[in-house]
Amino acid sequence: MIQDDIINELKYIPEAKLIELYDLIHYFRLGLSSETAQQSSQTNDFTIDKSICFNTLEKIKQGDFSGFSEITDIDSYIQNLKNEIS
Repeated sequence: MIQDDIINELKYIPEAKLIELYDLIHYFRLGLSSETAQQSSQTNDFTIDKSICFNTLEKIKQGDFSGFSEITDIDSYIQNLKNEIS
C-alpha cells in the first residue's frame, strides 16, 4: 500500500527536514479538503429542486403568475427562453 511506502521513506529523511515535509503534506491535505468542499458547494448551487419546479409549473398552469413579479410580459419572456434554448 502506498501509505506504507511513504512511511518507510520517512525513515530516511533527516529529522531537521521532517518539519518542512510535515508542513508540505499538511497544507497539501488542507488544500484538497478545501477543493472538495468547494466542488461540493458548487454542485449544490446547480441542484434543481424538483418539488419547487413542479409547484411553479402547477401555478403557471392555473394562471397564477404572482411569483413572477420581475417579469412584466410572461409570453415574451417564455418566447425569449425558447429562443435561447434553440
